[in-house]
Amino acid sequence: MKKIACVGHTALDYIFNIEKFPEVNTSIQIPSARKYYGGAAANTAVGIKKLGVDSELLSCVGYDFKNSGYERYLKNLDINISKLYYSEEEETPKAWIFTDKNNDQITFFLWGAAKHYKELNPPNFNTEIVHIATGDPEFNARCAENSYGNNLVSFDPGQDLPQYSRNLLKDVIENTNFLFMNQHEFERASNLLKFDIRDYLDRVDVLVITRGCEGSIIYTKDKKIEIPCIKVENPADPTGAGDSYRAGFLTAYVKGYDLEKCGLIGSATASYVVEAKGCQTNLPTWSKVIERLERAGYKI
Repeated sequence: MKKIACVGHTALDYIFNIEKFPEVNTSIQIPSARKYYGGAAANTAVGIKKLGVDSELLSCVGYDFKNSGYERYLKNLDINISKLYYSEEEETPKAWIFTDKNNDQITFFLWGAAKHYKELNPPNFNTEIVHIATGDPEFNARCAENSYGNNLVSFDPGQDLPQYSRNLLKDVIENTNFLFMNQHEFERASNLLKFDIRDYLDRVDVLVITRGCEGSIIYTKDKKIEIPCIKVENPADPTGAGDSYRAGFLTAYVKGYDLEKCGLIGSATASYVVEAKGCQTNLPTWSKVIERLERAGYKI
């Protein structure tokens, strides 16, 4: 049975859509707060499972996790959470995510139990792929080094990218097979590393740059594949689109699809997520993804 492990944050999200970000020393009104299940690693693990591939999750969670409903939710999905670390003194990580009308985002993240990553030793995973998402940079580097060669390693630094030093980011990339970044992260990482596309491709097998409504680009040493955005009529919120793209891409890869179809499946998976607020609210099944692609004129 194919399986993918996801390493990094499991968090409780509070998501807000606003007209504009407030200026310093001012305030704006927000709608009522609602809790959503989130965290980049958990979002990806749930997306993979809903697409029909087994997943497991390594995260640090807090004393409030059991009573939050999140633990029961993951167990009901039959996601392997045996590698979760439970902190008795810290709360589960939490994110307050603000998106303006241009789909630009600012996130405030409570680290909480995630401080314990530094105490953990990376385990050995009996999976085809180990996907390393946002989390502690030092632990991620050790996890990538431990897994590389035994598993395919996928890496998404995400919005934690500013926490990486040049050397630490380079270390993770050198132990990575699939590297995912959005356009903003790619530009930031390239400035930090002094890399161009060729420098990345000297180190990774596949580089994927997502570009929001402009789709994504998949790079390998010998080709560049442009993937369109699968657009929807009434997008509600972009939060979680990147995580769901990676879930679709990696699921398709372990199912044996070529890179172009992996990108299309990632794009279609993300198209469902943006239709509802919450990273996991509208994650699709495999059949729904294929149906949407076929309606858009693609044969998978």
